[in-house]
Amino acid sequence: MKKANYAGVAAGVYVNFAIVGMATIILSQYSAYFQKAWNTDVKGISTVLSVVGIGRILTILFAGVISDKIGRKKTMIIAMTSDILFLLGAAFSHSLVMACVAALFFGVTNSFGDSSCYPAVTEAFPEKSATMTSLVKAAMSLAQFVFPFWVSTVSDAKVTVIVLVIALALDIALVFFTPFAPQNEKEDTVAATEVHKDNDRPQPKMAVDGVLLIALGFTICFTFYVFSQYAPYFGSNVLHIGTTASATLVSWYAMASLISVFVTATIVTKVKPLTIIIIYSFVSTLALIAMIVVPSLTTGRIASLAIGFFGAGGIWQLGLSVLTKYFPSGKGRVTSYYSLMASTTYFIGPLISSFIISDTAASVLTVFGINMVVTAASVVIAAILIYRKKKYNFE
Repeated sequence: MKKANYAGVAAGVYVNFAIVGMATIILSQYSAYFQKAWNTDVKGISTVLSVVGIGRILTILFAGVISDKIGRKKTMIIAMTSDILFLLGAAFSHSLVMACVAALFFGVTNSFGDSSCYPAVTEAFPEKSATMTSLVKAAMSLAQFVFPFWVSTVSDAKVTVIVLVIALALDIALVFFTPFAPQNEKEDTVAATEVHKDNDRPQPKMAVDGVLLIALGFTICFTFYVFSQYAPYFGSNVLHIGTTASATLVSWYAMASLISVFVTATIVTKVKPLTIIIIYSFVSTLALIAMIVVPSLTTGRIASLAIGFFGAGGIWQLGLSVLTKYFPSGKGRVTSYYSLMASTTYFIGPLISSFIISDTAASVLTVFGINMVVTAASVVIAAILIYRKKKYNFE
C-alpha cells in the first residue's frame, strides 16, 4: 500500500507561520504609518498589541476543542481567515477602536493556528514530530529576519498587507485541496491502553506530567521573551553603551535563534527532546548568571548568542512534541493548554518587570535575575520529567 504524502500539509503550515511571523511585527515595522492612520501615538500601538494577547487568551482554550472536533484543516482555515481580517482591518482602520477590534482577530489567528497546525504536522509526520514542529520556528524566524528588508523597500503598509493577504489566500487554497492525516484520536487512545496492558507499565498522568510539561511552556517562553524585550535596557543602563549598540544584542540573539532551529532539528533525531531541553535550559541559566555577575559587552554578546541558540531556537516546540506524544488523545486540547502558557507570558513578563524596571542598572539586573530563576525552573522541571519518564513505555 502506497504511503500517504503529506508534504502539502507541511508546506501549508510553514507558509502560514511565516506570514504570522511577519504579521506579528508589522505594527512595529510600519509604526509611523499606523500612528497616523489611527490618530494615535506609540502608546496606542502598544494598546493594540496588548489586545492581540487578550484575543489569544480568550480563545485559546476552546480553539483546541474545536480543532479536535471539526478537524485540523477547517481550524487552520479559520486561523488564516482571521489573519486576513486582522491585516485588512489594521491597514484600513481610521481609529484606535477599529484597530483594536482588528487586533482581536489576530489573537484568534494565534489560538486557532497553534491548535491546528502543530497537531497537523505531528499527525502527518509522527516519527519526525519534534523535527517538523521545530521547523515552524524556523519559518517564523526566517520571515521576521527578511521582513525588515522588505519594509525598507516597500514603504506603503497597504501594499504589504495586500501582498500578505494574497499569499494567505493562496495558502488557504493549498490547505483546502491538500489531504490531511487522520486524527485517529480513538485509535491513539486504544493503542495507549493496549501498551499499558501488554507491558504493565504506568502511563503519563496529566495531573503530574501534563502539568509539568505545560509549565515548561511558560518557563521556556518567559526566558526568551523577557530577554528579547529587555536586552536593549541591559546595554544602555547596565553597560552604558549607545542605543544602536544596545540594539545589536537583540540582533545577535535573533541570528543565533535562527541557526539553532536547524541545528536542533538535526540533533533531535538522535537525542531525546527532554534531554535537549534540560541541557539547553542549563546553558541559558549559566548565560544569564554571567550577565548578572560579570556585566560587560563581551558577556552581553555571548549571553545573547547563548539565549538565542539555547533558549529560543525551537526548544519550546520540543516541549510541545513531548506533550502530544504523552497524551495523543486530544492533541488540539493539550496544545491549547501549552499555548495558553505562552500567551500568559506576554502579560506576566512585562507586568512583573513594569514594577521593577527603571533607568537604573540595579533594576535591570533584577529583571534579568528573575529571568534567570524562571530559566533555572525549566532545568528542574525537565529533570523531574526525565526521572519520571523511566517508568513509562516511551523511547
